[in-house]
Amino acid sequence: MNRSTYARLVATSLMLACPGASEDDSGADSSTVPPGGIPTLSPTSTGNDDATGSTTEEDPTATSDDTGPGDDSTTDILNCGVDDIVANVTIPRVMLVLDKSGSMITDPSGYWDHDADPNTPEITRWQSLYETVDFIVGDFEERMDFGAVLFPSLAAKGVYNASACPVSAAPDVAIGPDQGPAILATIPPPDSTKLAGGTPATAGILTGITGLATADPEEDARPKYIILVTDGAANCPIDPVDDELESLFEVYDSQLPVVVGDAAAQGIGTFVVGIDIEDVTSNASQDGNPDNTNAYEKLNEVAEAGGQPRAGAEKFYNTVNQVELQAALMAISETITSCIFPLSTPLSGFQYVDSLIVDKDGNPLKYGRQQVDDCATESGWKFTDETKAEIELCGDACTLYKQTGDVDIIFQCDAG
Repeated sequence: MNRSTYARLVATSLMLACPGASEDDSGADSSTVPPGGIPTLSPTSTGNDDATGSTTEEDPTATSDDTGPGDDSTTDILNCGVDDIVANVTIPRVMLVLDKSGSMITDPSGYWDHDADPNTPEITRWQSLYETVDFIVGDFEERMDFGAVLFPSLAAKGVYNASACPVSAAPDVAIGPDQGPAILATIPPPDSTKLAGGTPATAGILTGITGLATADPEEDARPKYIILVTDGAANCPIDPVDDELESLFEVYDSQLPVVVGDAAAQGIGTFVVGIDIEDVTSNASQDGNPDNTNAYEKLNEVAEAGGQPRAGAEKFYNTVNQVELQAALMAISETITSCIFPLSTPLSGFQYVDSLIVDKDGNPLKYGRQQVDDCATESGWKFTDETKAEIELCGDACTLYKQTGDVDIIFQCDAG
């Protein structure tokens, strides 16, 4: 499937302006021209288009000497160039930075009521995270390129020393198209009982930043994001405060918001998702968790520094079950999905958007030729500026596209 046209963006042509056609320019299209179809030359005849947008009804006036559909000269004259227009989907680069610490499966704290039903058995937080990643990369991989970093790495051990803190220098899965299967094959399986290690979140973020870097100017110009998912406060600092093992696990790594803030300054926004984070201050005890630390407050700080905070007092996405975890990742993915479509060539004076249909096969919203005036308060579409080089979906049209990834933009032209 062509990534640039995944959203089923369709370009068709209007052969001639038909004086008998009815067009509603108020925003709702009541044209008799079927969306995606090419009406016949005769203003008195109608055309029925098939699934590819080609006309299936023959012109009753045609003879065996008439020019057939294979005549390129006729097609070039009549299509006015709209068949060559492509509305491109903006594909962001997204790095998943995933907490693989031992606390994700520790019994009993690593288990939770995943489905908000007390009558069903609890499962590990890791199983929920795996299944959520499976859902997100499957549902959104046509609209964004994913990569993944585990912290700590698969080499981490369940010991109270630096062996619990390794993170790979390069992402576990490099960012690229269709990387969902590779991510699911690389991270531990959902039923894993061998997760181990601390919470080296800062090192995970640094590796994620490395994976987002590219020497290709076009790739670098694409939107870049990190999604950090964790179940606790960061430890395993890059630069421990001393040589004592306690500094690895019992002292909060204050560099995490600094590193995330630096990434935001470079144009890399970070979304923060918490797994069952309590708004309490920890005790000072040798338990592998930073002493006297409120993980809730710390993750709020990281979310602010990352430049993608939620509105309200809770700046990160705190989740208490798998239902909420999946909803959080879905909301973030929808936020990342762009409703702006750069055109392969700007529209000329006689080319125009004939109609725009969102989620054509489900609950369709259809808009006509008239663009809206204010994208912030109206639903429909508009050009981003007078050059007619980009189309932006507005209001309900944008919302539904973010949920479904399905939109048809139909271009026409007036050659008469």
